[in-house]
Amino acid sequence: MIFLTLSLVLLTLLAYYLNNRSLVSPSILFCGGMTIASFIAWINQITWNLELDIRTFLVITLGALEFIIVGYVINFIFNTISNGTRTQKKVPYKVIPEFVDKRFTSILFIQLVILCLAIFTIRRATGISNLMSAINYINYVQNGFIKGQINLPGYFGLILLFNSSAGMMAGYVFLENIIVKRKFNLVLFFNLLLGLATPLLTGARGDSIVFLIALTILGYFIVKEQHNWNSANTKYVVLGIIGAILFVFVFEWSASLVGRNMENSNLGEYISTYMGAEIANLNEFIKNRSFPIKEEIFGQQTFVTILPTLSRVFRFALPDYKLDIPFQILNGHNTGNVATMFYSWLYDFGYMGIGILTIVVSGVGEVCYKFAKQSNGFGIMKLVYSYIGALIALSFFSNRFFENLNVNFLYMIISWIVLKYILFRRGKNA
Repeated sequence: MIFLTLSLVLLTLLAYYLNNRSLVSPSILFCGGMTIASFIAWINQITWNLELDIRTFLVITLGALEFIIVGYVINFIFNTISNGTRTQKKVPYKVIPEFVDKRFTSILFIQLVILCLAIFTIRRATGISNLMSAINYINYVQNGFIKGQINLPGYFGLILLFNSSAGMMAGYVFLENIIVKRKFNLVLFFNLLLGLATPLLTGARGDSIVFLIALTILGYFIVKEQHNWNSANTKYVVLGIIGAILFVFVFEWSASLVGRNMENSNLGEYISTYMGAEIANLNEFIKNRSFPIKEEIFGQQTFVTILPTLSRVFRFALPDYKLDIPFQILNGHNTGNVATMFYSWLYDFGYMGIGILTIVVSGVGEVCYKFAKQSNGFGIMKLVYSYIGALIALSFFSNRFFENLNVNFLYMIISWIVLKYILFRRGKNA
């Protein structure tokens, strides 16, 4: 494990310098997440009786190296086509007008109405009056932990998606107020909080984590555009570590918030399970199973949320199936049921899948990152990349990238475009 951790540290440093010392480039987010997971797995090596297979080592390190190379090549091509934009004069940061802040008051009212409607819908659909119990029931049924039937109306997912989309946009404006204007806007803060908390209504803490990471990326963009600095990166790394530590405690507490039993939980084990056991679980999969595993549905593990949309568009039958993500018990310890994004790719496509899909993820991330950097001040592409960047950062955890880049992400982008048109349009009296 020590060799894997040191290799990933070196790859992260390589990505850092190849990407002009940017902490939010796709390669840094990808390698950084893998490095943290590897370090925590190393700490728990004896506890889990983890003996790293050479194939696991090669899958992770060569996958990370490929991710860096693909990103670097696309970055080079992008800069060549754009005819040396790096040498252009730096444009002053474009501050969001004050009238935009005031318009978010109406959005806050809409978010509160949606919150009340969502709570009413959850109670009615589950028949459970206790909200925490109802949320837990929805979460367990949707994840296949228990059998049950939930008839949520079609609009339910869309209104929750709007809340999160509005919250993320408000989050950018809120961060700009803090960083650039040095003021705290209470309305924007509540907009942000409602966007962050909305996924918890279905027990989807993962989407709240994506939201927080995306906000961190947006904040970095704002800070970076204020000053032409490199050495000050250390300060933001320290702040990021402090924020991560605080988040860990909140994350464990949030498990109880959505109705999960945490009476016998140990904080150290809890952190290890969510931030390092994925490496151990991937290692067990590679050691004990043959892959790719042939199933009747193409890419059923990797494209689990994309296939239903494709089946409706192209009118082909999609059989009901459940994901093959069994819980692992290593040396008497429950290490969860996720095993990095590589698990799904190996399951469906074998080693070839890693080679091809790494190109896709790195390529999409790098292109979106370059377009996000081109926009001065607020821009839709910054929101798009912050979301995609958060999914890439969580590659050490599971196949978040392909699970979240579905039709709902398209709806989210549409929501941002509509909100920008309504909120940022300068009226006659603005």
